[in-house]
Amino acid sequence: MSLTDRNGQTEEEFLRGYDRTAWDRPSLTADVVVFSVDDNRPVVLLVKRGGHPYLGCWAFPGGFVHDGETTEQAAGRELKEETGLEGLYLDQMYLVSTPNRDPRGWTVTACYMAVMDRGTVQPVGGDDADEAAWFNIDYVRNGSDYVVKLTCGDNVLTARLNVKRDKMGNIDVNETEIVESEGLAFDHVKLLLYAIERL
Repeated sequence: MSLTDRNGQTEEEFLRGYDRTAWDRPSLTADVVVFSVDDNRPVVLLVKRGGHPYLGCWAFPGGFVHDGETTEQAAGRELKEETGLEGLYLDQMYLVSTPNRDPRGWTVTACYMAVMDRGTVQPVGGDDADEAAWFNIDYVRNGSDYVVKLTCGDNVLTARLNVKRDKMGNIDVNETEIVESEGLAFDHVKLLLYAIERL
């Protein structure tokens, strides 16, 4: 038996006439926060952006989800394309839907986290990433104010944030405010702080 809705349409009839453009839709991306250890200190893998927006700034490996792909598949693909790394266990960490987080328009990202032993594996920038490198992580907390400093050789990236927390005490990525940022793309410094605490 075929059910009809209040307009007398079956599901098949409804879907035939459905207008997918009736609602605004966000772009969907996947990003990967990869940690390792260097001299007993945590390090994070970043890629230098080779195109706009944020040309020349550093970000997590990531990009747009292709048609027919899951976010996890996109995260693994982007990680391989931009750094050469593959086969890492990716744990979904956060779905970020902060309005205006990307200057290209409404973009939601599924953020994954991975931990690896660097060993002799050296990431290499590829696709739309000019470089890939491990950055040392330092941050100072004063109440809800955080100052983050990431260094790799002559590259020094800094950011200051006002961190908001949810009822469970976790960082609320969507509500946390980036007060200033130098050299870091998008809102990735917020994701980094969240990932550090989760780690």
